[in-house]
Amino acid sequence: MNCWKTINISRDYGTLRLIMFSSSTVLLSFLFYYLVMSTIVQTTEFTQFGFVTVVLSLFGLVLTHKLLHCLPIWLFGGRAKIKISTRKLLFPLMDIKLREPLSRNVYLLALFSPLVFITTAGAVGSIMWPQFLPYFSILTSINFGLAFYDLVYASHLMKAPKQCYIEDHDEGFHILIKQAV
Repeated sequence: MNCWKTINISRDYGTLRLIMFSSSTVLLSFLFYYLVMSTIVQTTEFTQFGFVTVVLSLFGLVLTHKLLHCLPIWLFGGRAKIKISTRKLLFPLMDIKLREPLSRNVYLLALFSPLVFITTAGAVGSIMWPQFLPYFSILTSINFGLAFYDLVYASHLMKAPKQCYIEDHDEGFHILIKQAV
């Protein structure tokens, strides 16, 4: 007979500390990305957009980031939905809710997909349209900051057995390990 051993991983890692690390990641990745891309791509004149366009593109980035988390789950037959809540803040928060446990590999793929796809799109966009290099640099670095949380979760999952399942909860996620009794 088999039973499941559960390992609980809390999402509360010290919220202020995570925000500081994420913000530092945004700053350092912007400096590194812009420095590297400006040496690769030659541009003489930058195109400027208005403030409203930049803010709308930031909201689009967050939505795309969340959708890219869901895409591997949907492709492998899992069920996930994006929940939007206000939680007494000035701006809405988007959260992904899983309806069933996922295998470790699918969950890892879902964690890494926004980082890989958005960074690749930013690099390709910077090369194809060098006049928009500052905007691609800003969006790509903010994506790195959003992905910092994903990398923290992935570091816990990399230590888990390959045949485990991940169950998502409001307070964190549970790693389900099948054990013989």
